[in-house]
Amino acid sequence: MPPSIRRLFVVAAALLALAAPAFTAAARDAADPRAPVAALYAIEKVGHAPLATPAQRAAALTRGLAATWDKVEARAQRDGDVAVDFDVVTNSQGADVKSFSLAVARRDAKSATVVATIDPGDWLRQSARENVITFSLLLQAGRWRVDDVSGVAEPNAWSLRDMLARALKTQ
Repeated sequence: MPPSIRRLFVVAAALLALAAPAFTAAARDAADPRAPVAALYAIEKVGHAPLATPAQRAAALTRGLAATWDKVEARAQRDGDVAVDFDVVTNSQGADVKSFSLAVARRDAKSATVVATIDPGDWLRQSARENVITFSLLLQAGRWRVDDVSGVAEPNAWSLRDMLARALKTQ
């Protein structure tokens, strides 16, 4: 085999090896609605806020929810404010997630509900209900994407989608 053909095969094999995790992740996303939620907690686990930037929101959220959050965030920044003043993935302003579990509470062909129960370690909570975060997901373009996040900040229930809608009305 000529060296140029051999080199072409080596390059093609290397590219396939690099692309394999992305193909595997995409397949897992389509099969399991817990995958995108687990990815958010993996980002959280290494000390980063998983939905802090427009690029992160575009990767994880439905197009509609990401666009709404970005619009609210842009308006809030113009006013020197913050659109969402807590981490919706941890339902806190700085809790570390020591561990988490995910359960699919409901699923059909186009939507799913994933319930995350987190262990925030030493983070003080008013009740254990604050450690339960619910993710509503939709299947978009063959991938599960988060369409809402909700939880409880005692004594009040909250929904990311509702908070953003209210912020749009008041801005």
